[in-house]
Amino acid sequence: MARGAPSDSFDYVLLFVTAILTVIGTVMVFSSSVIMADVRWQAPYLFVTKHVIWVLVGAAALFFFSNFKYYRLQDFAKPAVFAIVILLILVLFVGSAKGGARRWFSLGPLSFQPSELAKLVLIIALADYLDRKKSKLKNWAGIAPPLILVGLFSFLVAMEPDLGTPLIMVIVGILLLFVGGTSVKYILALGAAVLPLVAFEIIRKPYRIQRIRDFLGSWGDINSGSYQLNQSLLALGSGGFFGKGLAQSQMKLLYLPEPHTDFIFPIIGEELGFAGTVFVILLFVFFAWRGWNISRKSADYFGSLLALGITLMISVQAVMNMAVSCGLVPTKGLPLPFVSFGGTALVLNLASVGILLNISKRPRNASRK
Repeated sequence: MARGAPSDSFDYVLLFVTAILTVIGTVMVFSSSVIMADVRWQAPYLFVTKHVIWVLVGAAALFFFSNFKYYRLQDFAKPAVFAIVILLILVLFVGSAKGGARRWFSLGPLSFQPSELAKLVLIIALADYLDRKKSKLKNWAGIAPPLILVGLFSFLVAMEPDLGTPLIMVIVGILLLFVGGTSVKYILALGAAVLPLVAFEIIRKPYRIQRIRDFLGSWGDINSGSYQLNQSLLALGSGGFFGKGLAQSQMKLLYLPEPHTDFIFPIIGEELGFAGTVFVILLFVFFAWRGWNISRKSADYFGSLLALGITLMISVQAVMNMAVSCGLVPTKGLPLPFVSFGGTALVLNLASVGILLNISKRPRNASRK
């Protein structure tokens, strides 16, 4: 192979970690949903069947993007931003309502959540801008465009309503700006500006205030916490070191809400114990390490920022999901990447891994051909 030429070999460690997380997710979706689906819809395999279909679609997306030259995504950055803004506006008016939120477009038995695509589009757009304008990030004029973009995406998603996804967007956006060379004083100013907006979003919805109260109350008396948090902690605590055994969870018997989506981590703790939860955490640690390694060794600045953004997006969401399950942060509706029952989120995460794998195939100093 000529020096600087793309390699046919990608990061197999990252692929292996992703595959293990996805397999664990499929098994746990089956275990956590089969009884609930049977009781409520008389279709015990309803969720696991859908999940397997999404895994196959996601695997195809991973394969496609692992062979798609990632730097060509820069050509689609601006059209993609325009398209996703239109979708985020449309979903507020014609999207399907569920639990008081409009976040999905229904396509027969399937649904599509544009906010999940928005996270990836935002990372591509930010990586593109920071690559082209890296010399102009020392003043407000240079950082204003990416801030407006992050603010616009976050605002539209927050209107659905959804607070968890905008928080991830803001965190990843600020971290990319920092890595891109934005001054620390501007980063601190941005953080100070974001806090009042988050407070406003919490106050705007009474159920969010109640979640904060339940969270604060749980530190003094666990019985003061929300029902969901109590059941989650009971599931984690009752699993012991090695767990009760696969499919032996009691909390999934209609006690713990959303055991196959947002609160699948406690079911892992109950059935596979402390050892199982630590194993899952270590897999995400390995994922973050390999993603950071790919970013550090990327052939170009765009690829480096894109790899870092994708790694942060998945890792931050994983940390937030597990922190919610353990009562370390207030309850938010965020799935555990690769593990929770998923449609759009699972496919987009696997597609994002495909992009990471493609970046890993191009060593530093490789030419674009």
